[in-house]
Amino acid sequence: MLKKKMAAGVVALAMFSTLGLAACNGGGSGDSTNAGGGSASGSIPEPDVSCDVPAGNIDDSKIDTSKVEGEITFQTQGLQNDFGDFFKAKIKEFEDANPGVTINWTDQGGGAEFDQTVTAQASNCKMADVINVPSSTILALSKSNLLMDYDVKAPGIGDKFVKSIWDSTALGANDHHTALPWYFGPYITTYNKEVFKRAGLDENMPPKTMDELFDAAAKVGADGQGDFGIYGSPEWYMIAQLHGMGVTLLNKDKTAFDFADNEAAINYVTRLSELYASGAIPKDSLTGEPDPGKAYTDGNLAFGTPNASFLKSVKSNNATVYENTGVGPFPTNPGIKPVFEGQYIGVSVTTKNAPLAMKFAEWITNAENEYAWTHDGGAIIFPAATEALDKLVNNPPEIADDPVFKAAYEEAAKAAEDAEAYTDVFYATGAVKDTLIENVNKAIRGEVDPKTALKTAQDQMNEKLKALDD
Repeated sequence: MLKKKMAAGVVALAMFSTLGLAACNGGGSGDSTNAGGGSASGSIPEPDVSCDVPAGNIDDSKIDTSKVEGEITFQTQGLQNDFGDFFKAKIKEFEDANPGVTINWTDQGGGAEFDQTVTAQASNCKMADVINVPSSTILALSKSNLLMDYDVKAPGIGDKFVKSIWDSTALGANDHHTALPWYFGPYITTYNKEVFKRAGLDENMPPKTMDELFDAAAKVGADGQGDFGIYGSPEWYMIAQLHGMGVTLLNKDKTAFDFADNEAAINYVTRLSELYASGAIPKDSLTGEPDPGKAYTDGNLAFGTPNASFLKSVKSNNATVYENTGVGPFPTNPGIKPVFEGQYIGVSVTTKNAPLAMKFAEWITNAENEYAWTHDGGAIIFPAATEALDKLVNNPPEIADDPVFKAAYEEAAKAAEDAEAYTDVFYATGAVKDTLIENVNKAIRGEVDPKTALKTAQDQMNEKLKALDD
Protein backbone atom coordinates (compact mmCIF):
# COMPACT_ATOMS: atom_id res chain seq x y z
CA MET A 1 0.00 0.00 0.00
CA LEU A 2 1.08 3.53 -0.77
CA LYS A 3 -0.02 6.55 1.18
CA LYS A 4 0.14 10.20 0.20
CA LYS A 5 -1.09 13.37 1.86
CA MET A 6 -3.91 15.14 0.09
CA ALA A 7 -2.56 18.06 -1.91
CA ALA A 8 -3.48 20.95 -4.16
CA GLY A 9 -5.10 18.89 -6.86
CA VAL A 10 -8.10 17.88 -4.81
CA VAL A 11 -8.48 21.44 -3.52
CA ALA A 12 -8.61 22.59 -7.12
CA LEU A 13 -11.03 19.79 -7.88
CA ALA A 14 -13.37 21.30 -5.34
CA MET A 15 -13.04 24.69 -7.02
CA PHE A 16 -13.92 23.19 -10.37
CA SER A 17 -16.75 21.06 -9.11
CA THR A 18 -18.56 22.47 -6.13
CA LEU A 19 -19.13 25.85 -7.68
CA GLY A 20 -21.49 24.53 -10.29
CA LEU A 21 -20.21 22.09 -12.86
CA ALA A 22 -21.93 21.98 -16.20
CA ALA A 23 -22.12 19.11 -18.67
CA CYS A 24 -20.36 17.17 -21.28
CA ASN A 25 -17.76 17.06 -24.04
CA GLY A 26 -14.14 16.26 -24.48
CA GLY A 27 -10.71 16.48 -25.84
CA GLY A 28 -7.15 15.48 -25.54
CA SER A 29 -4.54 17.33 -23.62
CA GLY A 30 -1.01 16.58 -24.56
CA ASP A 31 0.34 18.46 -21.57
CA SER A 32 -1.84 16.85 -18.91
CA THR A 33 0.06 16.89 -15.65
CA ASN A 34 -0.64 15.65 -12.20
CA ALA A 35 -0.66 17.69 -9.06
CA GLY A 36 0.81 14.86 -7.06
CA GLY A 37 4.24 14.58 -8.51
CA GLY A 38 5.85 11.25 -7.85
CA SER A 39 5.29 7.81 -9.34
CA ALA A 40 4.85 4.52 -7.57
CA SER A 41 7.10 2.36 -9.64
CA GLY A 42 6.59 3.52 -13.18
CA SER A 43 4.63 5.93 -15.35
CA ILE A 44 1.49 6.35 -13.23
CA PRO A 45 1.66 9.23 -10.73
CA GLU A 46 0.47 8.83 -7.18
CA PRO A 47 -2.95 10.36 -6.55
CA ASP A 48 -3.38 13.31 -4.22
CA VAL A 49 -5.22 11.52 -1.44
CA SER A 50 -4.67 10.88 2.23
CA CYS A 51 -5.78 7.23 2.19
CA ASP A 52 -4.02 4.03 1.28
CA VAL A 53 -3.76 3.25 -2.42
CA PRO A 54 -3.09 -0.34 -3.52
CA ALA A 55 0.32 -0.39 -5.17
CA GLY A 56 -1.05 -2.58 -7.97
CA ASN A 57 -3.34 0.26 -9.01
CA ILE A 58 -0.48 2.59 -9.93
CA ASP A 59 2.38 0.34 -10.99
CA ASP A 60 3.03 -0.51 -14.64
CA SER A 61 1.37 -3.94 -14.58
CA LYS A 62 -1.86 -4.86 -16.34
CA ILE A 63 -4.85 -5.64 -14.13
CA ASP A 64 -5.70 -9.35 -14.37
CA THR A 65 -9.48 -9.68 -14.71
CA SER A 66 -9.57 -13.39 -15.52
CA LYS A 67 -10.68 -14.30 -11.98
CA VAL A 68 -12.89 -11.91 -10.01
CA GLU A 69 -14.67 -12.11 -6.69
CA GLY A 70 -16.00 -9.93 -3.91
CA GLU A 71 -18.03 -6.76 -4.34
CA ILE A 72 -17.79 -3.22 -5.70
CA THR A 73 -19.94 -0.12 -5.89
CA PHE A 74 -21.21 1.21 -9.20
CA GLN A 75 -22.51 4.79 -9.15
CA THR A 76 -24.48 6.39 -11.99
CA GLN A 77 -25.85 9.85 -12.67
CA GLY A 78 -29.61 10.34 -12.79
CA LEU A 79 -30.55 6.95 -14.28
CA GLN A 80 -32.53 5.24 -11.51
CA ASN A 81 -35.97 6.74 -12.14
CA ASP A 82 -36.22 6.12 -15.87
CA PHE A 83 -33.85 3.21 -16.40
CA GLY A 84 -33.81 1.38 -13.08
CA ASP A 85 -35.20 -1.88 -14.43
CA PHE A 86 -32.72 -1.92 -17.29
CA PHE A 87 -29.65 -1.56 -15.09
CA LYS A 88 -30.91 -3.91 -12.41
CA ALA A 89 -31.29 -6.57 -15.09
CA LYS A 90 -27.84 -5.83 -16.50
CA ILE A 91 -26.19 -6.05 -13.09
CA LYS A 92 -27.92 -9.39 -12.42
CA GLU A 93 -26.68 -10.61 -15.80
CA PHE A 94 -23.10 -9.76 -14.85
CA GLU A 95 -23.41 -11.31 -11.39
CA ASP A 96 -24.87 -14.51 -12.86
CA ALA A 97 -21.97 -14.74 -15.32
CA ASN A 98 -19.46 -14.19 -12.52
CA PRO A 99 -20.54 -16.27 -9.48
CA GLY A 100 -19.38 -14.88 -6.16
CA VAL A 101 -19.43 -11.20 -7.13
CA THR A 102 -21.78 -8.44 -6.03
CA ILE A 103 -22.35 -5.10 -7.75
CA ASN A 104 -23.86 -2.53 -5.39
CA TRP A 105 -25.58 0.05 -7.60
CA THR A 106 -26.15 3.58 -6.36
CA ASP A 107 -27.59 6.48 -8.33
CA GLN A 108 -27.69 10.20 -7.74
CA GLY A 109 -29.43 13.01 -9.53
CA GLY A 110 -27.46 14.83 -12.19
CA GLY A 111 -26.17 18.38 -12.33
CA ALA A 112 -24.14 20.30 -9.81
CA GLU A 113 -25.41 18.15 -6.92
CA PHE A 114 -23.90 15.07 -8.47
CA ASP A 115 -20.62 16.82 -9.16
CA GLN A 116 -20.40 18.10 -5.62
CA THR A 117 -21.00 14.65 -4.22
CA VAL A 118 -18.33 13.08 -6.43
CA THR A 119 -15.88 15.78 -5.38
CA ALA A 120 -16.51 15.14 -1.70
CA GLN A 121 -16.27 11.39 -2.20
CA ALA A 122 -13.00 11.66 -4.14
CA SER A 123 -11.51 14.01 -1.57
CA ASN A 124 -12.30 11.54 1.22
CA CYS A 125 -11.31 8.39 -0.70
CA LYS A 126 -14.94 7.24 -0.77
CA MET A 127 -15.68 7.51 -4.47
CA ALA A 128 -17.44 4.50 -5.98
CA ASP A 129 -15.23 1.77 -7.43
CA VAL A 130 -16.84 2.22 -10.86
CA ILE A 131 -18.40 5.58 -11.56
CA ASN A 132 -20.47 7.08 -14.36
CA VAL A 133 -18.49 10.30 -14.82
CA PRO A 134 -19.95 13.28 -16.69
CA SER A 135 -17.42 15.21 -18.69
CA SER A 136 -17.81 18.04 -16.18
CA THR A 137 -15.76 16.08 -13.63
CA ILE A 138 -13.28 14.18 -15.78
CA LEU A 139 -10.59 16.83 -16.12
CA ALA A 140 -10.33 17.64 -12.43
CA LEU A 141 -10.41 13.97 -11.40
CA SER A 142 -7.78 13.18 -14.02
CA LYS A 143 -5.56 16.10 -13.04
CA SER A 144 -5.59 14.82 -9.46
CA ASN A 145 -4.84 11.28 -10.67
CA LEU A 146 -7.99 9.89 -9.06
CA LEU A 147 -9.06 7.68 -11.97
CA MET A 148 -7.43 4.46 -13.13
CA ASP A 149 -5.04 4.66 -16.09
CA TYR A 150 -6.74 2.47 -18.71
CA ASP A 151 -3.81 2.58 -21.13
CA VAL A 152 -1.53 0.93 -18.57
CA LYS A 153 -4.04 -1.19 -16.69
CA ALA A 154 -6.14 -2.39 -19.65
CA PRO A 155 -4.08 -1.86 -22.81
CA GLY A 156 -6.12 -2.00 -26.00
CA ILE A 157 -9.43 -1.32 -24.26
CA GLY A 158 -9.94 1.78 -26.41
CA ASP A 159 -9.95 -0.18 -29.66
CA LYS A 160 -13.70 -0.79 -29.37
CA PHE A 161 -14.62 2.90 -29.37
CA VAL A 162 -15.12 5.34 -32.24
CA LYS A 163 -11.56 6.40 -32.99
CA SER A 164 -12.22 10.16 -33.16
CA ILE A 165 -13.89 10.04 -29.74
CA TRP A 166 -11.28 7.84 -28.07
CA ASP A 167 -8.34 9.78 -29.50
CA SER A 168 -9.72 13.07 -28.21
CA THR A 169 -10.38 12.01 -24.60
CA ALA A 170 -6.85 11.42 -23.28
CA LEU A 171 -6.89 13.62 -20.20
CA GLY A 172 -4.67 11.71 -17.79
CA ALA A 173 -0.97 11.96 -17.10
CA ASN A 174 1.28 11.07 -20.04
CA ASP A 175 -1.61 11.59 -22.46
CA HIS A 176 -3.35 8.49 -21.14
CA HIS A 177 -7.04 7.69 -20.89
CA THR A 178 -8.83 7.76 -17.57
CA ALA A 179 -12.45 7.29 -18.65
CA LEU A 180 -14.30 5.09 -21.15
CA PRO A 181 -16.80 6.86 -23.46
CA TRP A 182 -20.30 5.54 -22.76
CA TYR A 183 -23.18 7.43 -24.40
CA PHE A 184 -24.13 10.88 -25.67
CA GLY A 185 -26.96 12.89 -27.19
CA PRO A 186 -25.76 14.67 -30.35
CA TYR A 187 -26.94 18.23 -30.84
CA ILE A 188 -29.39 19.07 -33.62
CA THR A 189 -31.54 22.08 -34.54
CA THR A 190 -35.25 22.11 -33.66
CA TYR A 191 -37.50 24.90 -34.87
CA ASN A 192 -41.16 25.88 -35.10
CA LYS A 193 -42.26 25.89 -38.73
CA GLU A 194 -45.30 28.07 -38.03
CA VAL A 195 -43.13 30.74 -36.41
CA PHE A 196 -40.84 30.54 -39.43
CA LYS A 197 -43.76 31.11 -41.81
CA ARG A 198 -45.07 34.07 -39.81
CA ALA A 199 -41.64 35.69 -40.16
CA GLY A 200 -41.45 35.00 -43.90
CA LEU A 201 -38.79 32.31 -43.53
CA ASP A 202 -38.67 29.08 -45.51
CA GLU A 203 -40.05 26.43 -43.16
CA ASN A 204 -38.02 23.76 -44.94
CA MET A 205 -34.68 25.60 -44.68
CA PRO A 206 -33.22 25.44 -41.17
CA PRO A 207 -30.05 27.50 -40.62
CA LYS A 208 -26.78 25.77 -41.39
CA THR A 209 -24.50 28.15 -39.46
CA MET A 210 -24.81 30.28 -36.32
CA ASP A 211 -24.83 33.46 -38.42
CA GLU A 212 -27.79 32.08 -40.38
CA LEU A 213 -29.51 31.21 -37.09
CA PHE A 214 -28.96 34.74 -35.79
CA ASP A 215 -30.34 36.17 -39.05
CA ALA A 216 -33.45 33.98 -38.75
CA ALA A 217 -33.92 34.93 -35.11
CA ALA A 218 -33.76 38.63 -36.00
CA LYS A 219 -36.50 38.22 -38.63
CA VAL A 220 -38.68 36.34 -36.17
CA GLY A 221 -38.24 39.05 -33.56
CA ALA A 222 -39.34 41.66 -36.07
CA ASP A 223 -42.40 39.79 -37.38
CA GLY A 224 -44.85 41.80 -35.24
CA GLN A 225 -46.58 38.62 -34.07
CA GLY A 226 -45.17 38.54 -30.55
CA ASP A 227 -42.72 35.80 -31.50
CA PHE A 228 -39.19 35.37 -30.19
CA GLY A 229 -36.19 34.12 -32.14
CA ILE A 230 -34.14 32.34 -29.52
CA TYR A 231 -34.09 31.81 -25.80
CA GLY A 232 -31.58 34.09 -24.11
CA SER A 233 -29.52 32.06 -21.72
CA PRO A 234 -26.71 30.24 -23.54
CA GLU A 235 -25.92 28.28 -20.37
CA TRP A 236 -26.46 24.78 -21.69
CA TYR A 237 -24.90 24.88 -25.13
CA MET A 238 -22.91 28.10 -25.54
CA ILE A 239 -19.62 26.20 -25.73
CA ALA A 240 -20.94 24.00 -28.52
CA GLN A 241 -22.23 27.06 -30.40
CA LEU A 242 -18.87 28.79 -30.12
CA HIS A 243 -17.19 25.61 -31.29
CA GLY A 244 -19.54 25.52 -34.27
CA MET A 245 -18.36 29.02 -35.19
CA GLY A 246 -14.74 27.89 -35.11
CA VAL A 247 -13.88 29.45 -31.74
CA THR A 248 -11.12 27.78 -29.76
CA LEU A 249 -11.26 28.76 -26.10
CA LEU A 250 -7.83 27.38 -25.15
CA ASN A 251 -4.38 28.06 -26.54
CA LYS A 252 -2.61 25.30 -28.46
CA ASP A 253 -0.82 24.01 -25.35
CA LYS A 254 -4.07 23.81 -23.36
CA THR A 255 -2.40 25.89 -20.65
CA ALA A 256 -4.59 29.00 -20.77
CA PHE A 257 -7.84 30.37 -22.13
CA ASP A 258 -7.20 32.62 -25.12
CA PHE A 259 -10.39 33.72 -26.90
CA ALA A 260 -11.08 37.34 -25.95
CA ASP A 261 -9.72 38.73 -29.23
CA ASN A 262 -11.28 36.03 -31.40
CA GLU A 263 -13.45 37.81 -33.97
CA ALA A 264 -15.93 34.94 -34.14
CA ALA A 265 -16.36 34.99 -30.36
CA ILE A 266 -16.88 38.76 -30.40
CA ASN A 267 -19.40 38.36 -33.23
CA TYR A 268 -21.25 35.68 -31.24
CA VAL A 269 -21.72 37.91 -28.20
CA THR A 270 -22.45 40.97 -30.36
CA ARG A 271 -25.22 39.20 -32.28
CA LEU A 272 -26.82 37.98 -29.05
CA SER A 273 -26.73 41.48 -27.56
CA GLU A 274 -28.34 42.91 -30.71
CA LEU A 275 -31.09 40.29 -30.62
CA TYR A 276 -31.76 41.04 -26.96
CA ALA A 277 -31.92 44.78 -27.57
CA SER A 278 -34.34 44.32 -30.48
CA GLY A 279 -36.71 42.14 -28.46
CA ALA A 280 -35.95 38.92 -30.33
CA ILE A 281 -34.85 37.32 -27.04
CA PRO A 282 -37.28 37.11 -24.08
CA LYS A 283 -36.08 39.54 -21.41
CA ASP A 284 -36.61 37.07 -18.57
CA SER A 285 -34.70 34.25 -20.27
CA LEU A 286 -31.36 35.52 -18.96
CA THR A 287 -32.43 35.42 -15.34
CA GLY A 288 -34.98 32.63 -15.13
CA GLU A 289 -35.01 28.97 -16.05
CA PRO A 290 -32.16 28.21 -18.51
CA ASP A 291 -34.15 25.48 -20.26
CA PRO A 292 -35.85 26.80 -23.43
CA GLY A 293 -38.11 23.74 -23.57
CA LYS A 294 -41.16 25.29 -21.87
CA ALA A 295 -40.89 28.53 -23.84
CA TYR A 296 -40.71 26.52 -27.06
CA THR A 297 -43.72 24.46 -26.06
CA ASP A 298 -45.75 27.66 -25.61
CA GLY A 299 -45.58 28.10 -29.38
CA ASN A 300 -44.01 31.53 -29.95
CA LEU A 301 -40.30 30.64 -29.85
CA ALA A 302 -38.59 29.89 -33.16
CA PHE A 303 -35.78 27.62 -31.94
CA GLY A 304 -35.96 24.91 -29.29
CA THR A 305 -33.19 23.17 -27.41
CA PRO A 306 -30.65 21.26 -29.53
CA ASN A 307 -31.13 18.20 -27.31
CA ALA A 308 -33.45 15.99 -29.36
CA SER A 309 -34.87 14.13 -26.38
CA PHE A 310 -36.75 17.26 -25.24
CA LEU A 311 -39.21 16.60 -28.07
CA LYS A 312 -40.87 13.96 -25.88
CA SER A 313 -41.93 16.74 -23.53
CA VAL A 314 -43.14 18.92 -26.40
CA LYS A 315 -45.29 16.09 -27.72
CA SER A 316 -46.83 15.52 -24.30
CA ASN A 317 -47.55 19.19 -23.60
CA ASN A 318 -48.42 20.73 -26.97
CA ALA A 319 -49.16 18.33 -29.82
CA THR A 320 -49.67 21.18 -32.30
CA VAL A 321 -46.22 22.66 -31.69
CA TYR A 322 -44.74 19.19 -31.84
CA GLU A 323 -46.34 18.43 -35.20
CA ASN A 324 -45.05 21.75 -36.55
CA THR A 325 -41.48 21.14 -35.39
CA GLY A 326 -38.78 21.00 -38.04
CA VAL A 327 -35.37 19.43 -37.60
CA GLY A 328 -31.95 20.25 -39.01
CA PRO A 329 -28.26 19.80 -38.21
CA PHE A 330 -26.67 21.74 -35.38
CA PRO A 331 -25.32 25.01 -36.88
CA THR A 332 -21.60 24.74 -37.60
CA ASN A 333 -19.20 26.31 -40.03
CA PRO A 334 -17.92 24.06 -42.84
CA GLY A 335 -15.29 21.54 -41.80
CA ILE A 336 -16.17 21.50 -38.08
CA LYS A 337 -17.13 18.12 -36.66
CA PRO A 338 -20.11 17.56 -34.38
CA VAL A 339 -19.33 17.61 -30.68
CA PHE A 340 -19.29 14.50 -28.49
CA GLU A 341 -20.73 15.73 -25.21
CA GLY A 342 -21.29 12.58 -23.28
CA GLN A 343 -21.04 10.38 -20.25
CA TYR A 344 -18.07 8.21 -19.32
CA ILE A 345 -17.19 5.25 -17.10
CA GLY A 346 -14.21 5.59 -14.78
CA VAL A 347 -12.63 3.36 -12.14
CA SER A 348 -11.41 4.89 -8.88
CA VAL A 349 -7.67 4.60 -8.44
CA THR A 350 -8.30 3.92 -4.74
CA THR A 351 -10.50 0.87 -5.35
CA LYS A 352 -9.63 -2.13 -3.20
CA ASN A 353 -10.96 -4.55 -5.81
CA ALA A 354 -9.36 -3.45 -9.08
CA PRO A 355 -9.88 -6.75 -10.96
CA LEU A 356 -13.64 -6.72 -10.45
CA ALA A 357 -13.96 -2.98 -11.00
CA MET A 358 -12.00 -3.06 -14.24
CA LYS A 359 -13.88 -6.10 -15.54
CA PHE A 360 -17.26 -4.54 -14.82
CA ALA A 361 -16.25 -1.20 -16.38
CA GLU A 362 -15.10 -2.95 -19.54
CA TRP A 363 -18.25 -5.10 -19.62
CA ILE A 364 -20.80 -2.29 -19.14
CA THR A 365 -19.17 -0.36 -22.02
CA ASN A 366 -18.85 -3.27 -24.45
CA ALA A 367 -20.66 -3.04 -27.78
CA GLU A 368 -23.47 -5.40 -26.80
CA ASN A 369 -24.38 -3.50 -23.65
CA GLU A 370 -23.95 -0.03 -25.14
CA TYR A 371 -26.28 -1.05 -27.97
CA ALA A 372 -28.89 -2.49 -25.60
CA TRP A 373 -28.76 0.63 -23.43
CA THR A 374 -29.13 3.15 -26.24
CA HIS A 375 -31.63 1.09 -28.28
CA ASP A 376 -34.04 0.19 -25.51
CA GLY A 377 -33.62 3.11 -23.12
CA GLY A 378 -36.37 5.30 -24.61
CA ALA A 379 -34.25 8.38 -25.30
CA ILE A 380 -32.39 9.69 -28.36
CA ILE A 381 -28.89 8.77 -27.24
CA PHE A 382 -26.03 7.03 -29.02
CA PRO A 383 -23.23 4.69 -27.94
CA ALA A 384 -19.50 5.41 -28.25
CA ALA A 385 -18.53 1.82 -29.08
CA THR A 386 -18.06 1.59 -32.87
CA GLU A 387 -19.88 -1.71 -33.37
CA ALA A 388 -22.78 -0.58 -31.20
CA LEU A 389 -23.09 2.76 -33.00
CA ASP A 390 -23.11 1.13 -36.43
CA LYS A 391 -25.75 -1.36 -35.32
CA LEU A 392 -27.94 1.32 -33.74
CA VAL A 393 -27.86 3.58 -36.80
CA ASN A 394 -28.99 0.63 -38.93
CA ASN A 395 -31.57 -0.55 -36.38
CA PRO A 396 -33.16 2.55 -34.84
CA PRO A 397 -35.37 2.14 -31.76
CA GLU A 398 -39.17 2.34 -31.82
CA ILE A 399 -38.95 5.94 -30.67
CA ALA A 400 -37.84 6.81 -34.20
CA ASP A 401 -41.09 5.58 -35.78
CA ASP A 402 -42.88 8.86 -35.10
CA PRO A 403 -42.30 11.32 -38.05
CA VAL A 404 -40.81 14.16 -35.97
CA PHE A 405 -38.77 11.83 -33.81
CA LYS A 406 -37.68 9.99 -36.92
CA ALA A 407 -36.30 13.20 -38.42
CA ALA A 408 -34.62 14.12 -35.13
CA TYR A 409 -33.16 10.64 -34.73
CA GLU A 410 -31.80 10.54 -38.26
CA GLU A 411 -30.19 13.97 -37.88
CA ALA A 412 -28.68 13.00 -34.51
CA ALA A 413 -27.41 9.74 -36.01
CA LYS A 414 -25.53 11.63 -38.73
CA ALA A 415 -23.85 13.76 -36.06
CA ALA A 416 -23.06 10.72 -33.90
CA GLU A 417 -21.20 8.97 -36.69
CA ASP A 418 -18.91 11.94 -37.23
CA ALA A 419 -18.53 13.23 -33.67
CA GLU A 420 -15.36 13.93 -31.78
CA ALA A 421 -14.70 15.10 -28.27
CA TYR A 422 -13.88 18.77 -27.87
CA THR A 423 -11.07 19.59 -25.44
CA ASP A 424 -12.37 22.98 -24.40
CA VAL A 425 -15.53 21.54 -22.84
CA PHE A 426 -13.51 19.61 -20.27
CA TYR A 427 -11.77 22.82 -19.24
CA ALA A 428 -14.71 25.23 -19.53
CA THR A 429 -16.86 23.62 -16.86
CA GLY A 430 -18.05 24.24 -13.33
CA ALA A 431 -17.05 27.59 -11.88
CA VAL A 432 -15.00 28.24 -15.01
CA LYS A 433 -18.00 27.97 -17.30
CA ASP A 434 -20.17 29.92 -14.85
CA THR A 435 -17.70 32.80 -15.14
CA LEU A 436 -17.97 32.80 -18.93
CA ILE A 437 -21.77 32.69 -18.85
CA GLU A 438 -22.00 35.46 -16.25
CA ASN A 439 -19.87 37.85 -18.28
CA VAL A 440 -21.48 37.00 -21.62
CA ASN A 441 -24.92 37.59 -20.10
CA LYS A 442 -23.79 41.04 -18.93
CA ALA A 443 -22.86 41.88 -22.52
CA ILE A 444 -26.13 40.48 -23.85
CA ARG A 445 -28.03 42.78 -21.46
CA GLY A 446 -25.92 45.73 -22.67
CA GLU A 447 -24.16 46.32 -19.34
CA VAL A 448 -20.70 45.99 -20.93
CA ASP A 449 -19.46 45.76 -24.49
CA PRO A 450 -18.83 42.24 -25.90
CA LYS A 451 -15.03 42.53 -26.09
CA THR A 452 -14.75 43.76 -22.50
CA ALA A 453 -17.02 40.94 -21.33
CA LEU A 454 -14.90 38.32 -23.08
CA LYS A 455 -11.64 39.78 -21.75
CA THR A 456 -12.97 39.83 -18.18
CA ALA A 457 -14.24 36.28 -18.54
CA GLN A 458 -10.92 35.10 -19.97
CA ASP A 459 -8.91 36.62 -17.11
CA GLN A 460 -11.19 35.18 -14.43
CA MET A 461 -11.27 31.76 -16.10
CA ASN A 462 -7.48 31.65 -16.24
CA GLU A 463 -7.29 32.35 -12.53
CA LYS A 464 -9.43 29.30 -11.86
CA LEU A 465 -7.51 27.19 -14.36
CA LYS A 466 -4.23 28.15 -12.70
CA ALA A 467 -5.54 26.81 -9.40
CA LEU A 468 -6.10 23.44 -11.05
CA ASP A 469 -2.51 23.27 -12.27
CA ASP A 470 -0.84 24.58 -9.12
